[in-house]
Amino acid sequence: MKDIEALKELQKIDVEIFKIRTDLEEKPQKIKKIEDDFNALYRSLKELEDVLKKMQLEHKEKELELQSKEDVVKKQKGQLYQVKTNKELYSLQLEINKENADNSLLEDEIIVIMEKVDKFKRLITQEKAKLAQEQVKLNKNKADIEVDIRELSEKLEALNASRKRAVEACIDPQVLQLYERILENKGEIAIVPIDGEICSGCFRSVRPQVVNELRLGKLKTCENCARIIYVENDN
Repeated sequence: MKDIEALKELQKIDVEIFKIRTDLEEKPQKIKKIEDDFNALYRSLKELEDVLKKMQLEHKEKELELQSKEDVVKKQKGQLYQVKTNKELYSLQLEINKENADNSLLEDEIIVIMEKVDKFKRLITQEKAKLAQEQVKLNKNKADIEVDIRELSEKLEALNASRKRAVEACIDPQVLQLYERILENKGEIAIVPIDGEICSGCFRSVRPQVVNELRLGKLKTCENCARIIYVENDN
């Protein structure tokens, strides 16, 4: 019974150790998650900026094209005074009218592009402000998680020291070896009480003979889940 009481106390420590280790394993993933979310926003902003650059380049190209076409019209208008026949005059006027029509369409395209450019500039300004806010949140969340990691690490160090003292104090080496082997296989719970004739680890029946042996103070394991079992309240 002495070993059972010692194992029960040891398991309390191991349960806390298991929880802290689980928390510590999750913390880096939490940091990665908030960094990934921030990086996704950053990439989205860069994509918007890339689209804006393409539109600005297209706007510049259209402006140059319009300027070139206007120069052609200007040159053609100058030629109106040099033609010698009505046929040449009519043909040149048709060319000028066609160029003016094309230029009008080109001007409309430029206006549409300028409107899109203005829209994207406003959107990018909004996204930059949002990204700045998210950067502040990211830094705070990372700092908070890093504080948690330090505190949990300190608690884990203290618990490991307590565990070492508990092990050295009063647990038989063979019993400890059995307990730790079960702990490795079952996770955080290696020793459980029975309720009547039911193992509280797997909720399966325990043979009456095993229950009697437990009452006599023998160390037994559950035949179903292999955990160490004990009688907690024997009336």
